[in-house]
Amino acid sequence: MSDEEDVVEDNTFWWSNWIRVENLELIFSLVSIGIVIFVIQEDLVNSNPTLFWVLAFLDLALVGFFVAELSKDLSNTEDRKEWWRAQSWGMLGLTPVILAAIPEISVIVLFRLVHLSKVYFLATNLLGLQETSEESPVQVQLQHLIFVVTAIGFAGGFIAYLFEQHASPTQCGDTCIDTLPQAMWWAITTATTVGYGDYAPVTPGGRVVAIFLMFTGIALYGLLTATLSQLIWAKGRKYGNNELGERDSNEMIERLERLTDMRRDGWLTATEFHDAKMSVLTGKMPGGNKARDIESRSPIPRDERKARREAARAGFLDEEE
Repeated sequence: MSDEEDVVEDNTFWWSNWIRVENLELIFSLVSIGIVIFVIQEDLVNSNPTLFWVLAFLDLALVGFFVAELSKDLSNTEDRKEWWRAQSWGMLGLTPVILAAIPEISVIVLFRLVHLSKVYFLATNLLGLQETSEESPVQVQLQHLIFVVTAIGFAGGFIAYLFEQHASPTQCGDTCIDTLPQAMWWAITTATTVGYGDYAPVTPGGRVVAIFLMFTGIALYGLLTATLSQLIWAKGRKYGNNELGERDSNEMIERLERLTDMRRDGWLTATEFHDAKMSVLTGKMPGGNKARDIESRSPIPRDERKARREAARAGFLDEEE
């Protein structure tokens, strides 16, 4: 069995956890939202028809991907009625941007913003915050977290740029976001709550993006710190001199149960019971071998109680050695 596991591990590339359906769905969802905002903000139907049709066909490919994933999910579900109830609202987000070419119904492409709920679900699922999320090693969680932070940061910068690129200099002064690199820099500093103030949004859309980045940034980077701490702790437990990690859990449980029985039968006082538990958990006997107060809380005679105490303690210390 170990040989088979080694073979599987050797064939797993370092980037395998990055190329997953969930990751692709998150990226494609952000891209599709960006396309809709870009088409509307720039009025590409009239200002640049060629670019509009290029983006429209790209958008159709993304919609096809989402439809294929939904079809696959539907075929695997057991309760289709519940599936349709849960997914019906999200299907509004599949409205293709090509409909923007029809002036009378072009506004319905805004339904694509419903896809933000899918972005939220995918991000929280990748981070293990959903009740249905599968447990994964800390390293994989860290990869997912970095992926989500990067994706949302770049998407926020791009969308903010779409809103801010035509802002009047009289509104923003020296803090105008005029280029895409400036927007990316602003998004990163905003999400990390640094906020140097060298760039600032002035349009309503840009400020909405800023609010989103600030709230998600606080949560995501706080989670990143916690995940890194957990990773360091896990590495220390694996490679460090931690006796607790080397002990057999079943044996530890049996010893704790035996100590509980001894305490209930009057063999150990509360202090001795506490010290004995700490000895099992840490491998050290607190307080050395100094005498214990066992003259109270015992249902058996004093002489017999002392004899039992000595026998129990001797057996316990022998096991520790």
